[in-house]
Order: sequence, then structure tokens, then C-alpha cells
Amino acid sequence: MGLEEVPAQMIQPAAEQLRQCALQFCKNHQLGEVQVRSFSTPRRLALVLENLPDQQPNRTKELKGPPLVIAQTPEGEWTKAAEGFARKHGIDLDAAEIRKIGGKAYLFVSRNVAGQSTGSLLKDNAPNWLQQLSFPKNMRWGSYRTRLIRPVRWLVFLWNGTVLPLSVENVQSSRETRGHRFLCETPVALNHAKEYEAALEQAHVVADPDKRKQRILDQIRELEGVQGFRVETEVELLDEVTNLVEWPTALVGEFDERFLELPPEALVTSMAVHQRYFPVYDARQSNLLLNRFVTVRNGDERSLTTVQQGNERVLRARLSDAQFFFNEDRKHAPEYFLAKGGQAVFFQGRGSQQDRGFRIQQLTERIAEQLDFSPEQRQQASRIAELCKFDLQTQMVYEFPELQGVMGGHYARLLEEPEVVCRGIREHYLPGYAGDALPQNLQTVPVALADRLDQLAVAFSLGMIPSGSADPFALRRAAQGVMQLLLGLQLELCSQDLVAAAVEVLTKQQNPDLETVKLHQQLAGFLLQRQRWQLREQGLAHDVVEAVLKGEQTQPLWQLRMAQYLESVQSQPSFKLQVEAVLRAVNLSQKNPLPPEFAVNPERFAHKAEHALHVVVAALPDHITSPESFMETLAQLEVPITRFFTEILVMDENPETRHNRLGLCQWISAWSLQHLDLRELVFPGE
Repeated sequence: MGLEEVPAQMIQPAAEQLRQCALQFCKNHQLGEVQVRSFSTPRRLALVLENLPDQQPNRTKELKGPPLVIAQTPEGEWTKAAEGFARKHGIDLDAAEIRKIGGKAYLFVSRNVAGQSTGSLLKDNAPNWLQQLSFPKNMRWGSYRTRLIRPVRWLVFLWNGTVLPLSVENVQSSRETRGHRFLCETPVALNHAKEYEAALEQAHVVADPDKRKQRILDQIRELEGVQGFRVETEVELLDEVTNLVEWPTALVGEFDERFLELPPEALVTSMAVHQRYFPVYDARQSNLLLNRFVTVRNGDERSLTTVQQGNERVLRARLSDAQFFFNEDRKHAPEYFLAKGGQAVFFQGRGSQQDRGFRIQQLTERIAEQLDFSPEQRQQASRIAELCKFDLQTQMVYEFPELQGVMGGHYARLLEEPEVVCRGIREHYLPGYAGDALPQNLQTVPVALADRLDQLAVAFSLGMIPSGSADPFALRRAAQGVMQLLLGLQLELCSQDLVAAAVEVLTKQQNPDLETVKLHQQLAGFLLQRQRWQLREQGLAHDVVEAVLKGEQTQPLWQLRMAQYLESVQSQPSFKLQVEAVLRAVNLSQKNPLPPEFAVNPERFAHKAEHALHVVVAALPDHITSPESFMETLAQLEVPITRFFTEILVMDENPETRHNRLGLCQWISAWSLQHLDLRELVFPGE
């Protein structure tokens, strides 16, 4: 299928969608082991299916009919229901079988179905593949109703050497494809489907994206050998460039050395992000950026000098802008940009960027206190929080949003701020995604947490809660970042305390008319969802995760350690016996609840088993320091609980005696649920 130029980032997902459609088609129609090759360029999406049989194999189709009690009379005669079933499927009831499913007899008939020709199957099914293509954005062209990412310009649909009918609006399938837009002016006729890749190669199109990428890499490595430098071929940039060209030719360009005075990140962003150029480094000093770049032309080697000069001219203009912004920004102290933040709205109704900075600073100081920072560390964390967003008002970040935090760190360093502050301004954005690096400075951690917690609190206070796949403000990523920080850095912080602090700081500053209890619950629940996802991503079983998350303990690090320990002992028979003993008390307490303030009276015990259990229960520790301590306590409970239920009747006729015994069960239940919900655990064999 030929289209107008498709955005580079949408090409591979679309090609994979087509490939999966073809694989499912082959599976559904029992066409055997078929090799499906996917081809894609900015102007085309294509599939070549190899080893397809000429015809679908014959098969037997099992047809399930009505229940026998409906299909047959007591005298053995076929009913109208049975006759209607036979008539519908064109079968003879004399060949019917009686089969039992779930103890109930049904009418069954087997029918031989002749395989269809593969060509006819392709003709009937391939149009659905195009209809199933989905893109982040679609368009329509002219007065047509079809919605795709770009207009379709040509269609090639061949079964071996035969053209199969297919149409998309006014475009009909044929055997003619197109080559490179400028290097091949005439259509390319295909005599056979197997000629596709080779014919396009002759027409200056490398249709296989993997081969195209390798050609780019080979050309870059060749330039490295000739020029004596090193080219940074970052994966995402290489993939994007691969999907921007059909006939790649790499070339080297230069820019004025004076631009090397700019921070390296500004140069790399200008080249890689905005121009899709590969930055060039000194071969011996890996971090030394040179005043050169490598770009990939969509064409051959003709007029390369002109192409080089054009690329240099475009980059020169962009770097000149960057240098101007950089010099202008350096004329001002951070306080100037912080004041400008007072005119920049963060969220309508929740103050300015300057207000947000104050909230982050207050929240940072609270978290630093919880982390037992020294006075010096608290001061450094507070300074990081004060300056972490000032560069958002700089001209450089306005022009290059990708450099937020990066430029703040550079500007702070030029103003001789402590290195820990400079790094903190940059690193408080970490982690940016699942699996990303975490902040290296401990002083940065409370700022990173405060930034995300404030963002969540503000958005939720305005009712901007993600639903379905919609998450325009990346709130799931923010919540995930909180959990990555807490678990990845092993911070002994309570998520409920963090949420409460964020809500309190927001409420005190903005004074909004908020239902703080509801907001707290929503935020805590949202963080819990991301924690659940992260624990499952670490390979922990569903039942173990639910057991720790449904307990009353709200420190994520403690919950992670407990879940890991539970998995290590879950298969032990002794652990199962301990859990079953405690669950007898938990379940009985849940079925027969007592008032929370009910107190057990030891003077009413009439049996040694009651006294023995009370001694152990009264010694239960309120605070468990480790999973091992919890398991030791659980083991101590097993024998007295088992004896308690074996030797006495808890549900005694005397209400006072019954309540006193239930009080012991309630005590055990409350202690257990304080740490985890043992009812969620599933043991092997259950």
C-alpha cells in the first residue's frame, strides 16, 4: 500500500499491526507455517507471505445442536428443533451423534468442509486488515469516508502473479508500485509477488527497515573510519531516521566552533531532536563534542555538497538562536525567573508556577525531616526545591522544552551554587519512566517526591483523574515515579503520610473549598494502584501482592519486603498451618464482630486454653520491624490458637463468656490485619 509520507514514529506500529493481522489470518484458516515478512518506508506499508499453500486443507467441522430432550421425543422421533438444525446446516439427522457435556446430552453432527483456495481467502480477508489499522491520529481526504493516517496513492495485491481485487475509495489494486520519489520516475510493474523487495531495490528503495537501518549504520561506521571521530547512534534517533528515508546516504556537516561554548545538551538537542542529526564526538575523549554532525539524506550521492551546505545553514540558524537565548538568560539571577513564574499559571485555580515552587519547597522540608536529614542536608534540599523550576521561565527552555532541569543545573553552576544543588535541579526529574535512573544525591530525593506529589494533589483536587487510557497530564507516570523512588531507593516512608502532607500544603496555600478526606482517599488509592502494578512487574504473585496491600501497613518498602519473604516461605507446610490457625480466629471475628472498644476480661476465663492464648496475645508486639519478626510471632500463635479451638467452644451459650472468647479472636484479627491480610494467600494445591 502506497501512501503520502507517514510520520516516522507511526510506521513501525502500523507495520506490526498488519503483520499480526496476517499471522492471525493464517492461524484461523489453518494455512500452516507461513513466513510473514513486513516491509515499510515513509511511503509504503507491505507484507509478503511466503510458503502459503495453494488451498486451505479440508477439515471436519463439529456442529453442536439442541439438547437431546428438545431434539427428540420420548418415542425417539426427531422434533422440529432437530429438523430445523439439520436444515440450517444441510445435514442428515441419521448421521447425528449423541454426546454428553456436563452430564447433559446434546445432538452433534460432523460435517466435512472442503478447503477454499488461498487466493479467494486473501481476497475476502485482506480488506479487513486495512480497516483494522489504528493510528494515534487519522485523516480523511477529499469527500471520501475512509480514515487513515495519510491518503492512499496506490495498491499492490498479488497472489503469486495474479492481481486480486482490492480498493480503498478510488484507488484500485494493480501490479504497479512506485520507486523512490526522485530517483525513479516511472511505475514499477511486478510480475510476481516474490519480486517485490528486489524490484524496489532497483528503484532505489530499501523496503526492509532492518536492512535500511543496517545500511545507515554501515555508512556511519565507514565515515568514522575515514574521519577519525565517533558518532553517537542513539537507538531512538536511529529508528526515527530509518523511517524518514527510503534510500539512505550518510554525509558529514560542520558548524562554527564558537557554538561549542553552549552546554553540550543544547547542542545535542538542536541536532538530534530538532534536526535528526547524529552528534559527533572525539574518538579518544568520548564526552568531547566536536563541531561536526552526521545526517542521512533520502537519496543518492549526487549533489552531496549542496545538501551538506543546506543542512549546515539550517543548523547554524538554530544554534544562533540557542546562543542568543543562552547569553540573555545568563544576564539574570534565578530570583528574576522565580518572580516571572508568578505570571505563569500552573493549573487554573491552583496558583502560579511560583506558588507551586513554594509548595514543593514546603513539602520537601517535611519529607527531609521524615528522612532524618542533617541540618546541612535539609538546607541543601530546600535550596534545590527553591530553584528546581526556575529554568522553566528562561528563554532557552522556552525554545527547547526538552532541556528543563538540564539548563537549570548549568545556570546554577555558572552562578557558583553548590554542586549538590546543581545536580539536584537536574536530577529531580528522575525517574522519567519505568526503568529510568534514580537521583544519585540523597538531597534530591525529597524534591523529586514533592514535585510529583504536588502535581497529583493539584490535578486530583480539580477532578482531573485519569480514566481508561486517557492521561493527558501524565499522572500515572508521576505516581509511578513516587513508587520507584520509595522502593528503588529503599525509603522507609509511609505513602499515607506523604499524601496527607501534599494535601495539607496545597490546602493551606490555596485555601480551596476541598473535601480533604475524599481527596486523600483518591490520591492514596491511585498510588496504591501504581504500587500494585510495580510489585506485579517485579514478578510477585497476585495473591501475595493483595495480601500485603490489603493490610493496614502503608509503608511501601515494608510491603515489598514482606511480599518477597512471603513468596519464599509460602510453599512450607509449617507456614500454611500457622496461617490456617490465625485465619480461624480472623474468620470467626469477622462473622461475629464486637464493638472496637471491647476489652477482654481475663477474670472470666474458665479454661487453661483461654489463659494460655491470652498470655501470647497480650504479648503481641504493636510494631513489627521485619518480615522475619512477623513470621516468628505467627509461629508462636499456632499452638495456643489450635488448642483454644480444640478444647473449648467459643460460641458459648453464655453471652459474657462468648464475647470474652470472641474478644481474643478479635484481638488476633486486628493484629494480623494490621500487617497483612492472610485471607488473600493461596497455597500450592488449593
